[in-house]
Amino acid sequence: MKGTILDFSVQTNTGIISGEDAKRYQFIGSEWKEATSPQRGQIVDYDINEQGQAIAIYFELKTTFTPTQYNTEPSSKNEDVYNLFDWFIKCIKNYANFNGRARRKEYWFFRLSMLIISISASFIDAILETEILFIGLFILATFIPDLAVSVRRLHDINKSGWWYLITLIPIFGIILLIIWLAKEGDQHNNMYGESPK
Repeated sequence: MKGTILDFSVQTNTGIISGEDAKRYQFIGSEWKEATSPQRGQIVDYDINEQGQAIAIYFELKTTFTPTQYNTEPSSKNEDVYNLFDWFIKCIKNYANFNGRARRKEYWFFRLSMLIISISASFIDAILETEILFIGLFILATFIPDLAVSVRRLHDINKSGWWYLITLIPIFGIILLIIWLAKEGDQHNNMYGESPK
């Protein structure tokens, strides 16, 4: 049977395969029969045991694996299987990248992860009675990637990143910026690059 690896965790030594039958199958690392570790997006051949788990997992027979064929970096081709953490890491890896475009999903999932981490940092500050130490460090560490993803999001709707400064206009500027950031991006290429979808 053929399928695509959706996820593999080194910590738990388990993964999930999306089968061509539109079902998902869990597997354990010992069933992976190749020399390199499993990576998200790889097309594989496998069997299924009585418990409905994938076993005897190999690369698809038609293809020969080369290191450049699958990379560990998430790509736009499999962004549909990204979780909240993947989107956050993608923005952090693009730390100071103000070029290109960011789709709505990338921007808003990054925003959500920022909110969750900020709340967690606030709780840590409260428990350790450190006032704003952890939340302050987090905000400083993520200021540039936050600004960068906002600029790339504006590029996606074919607006210059300088429009971010509209937030300096109280209330009206912030509301207008939120509307722009929630707007569907250009479906076609624009002056800032290819569509990220």
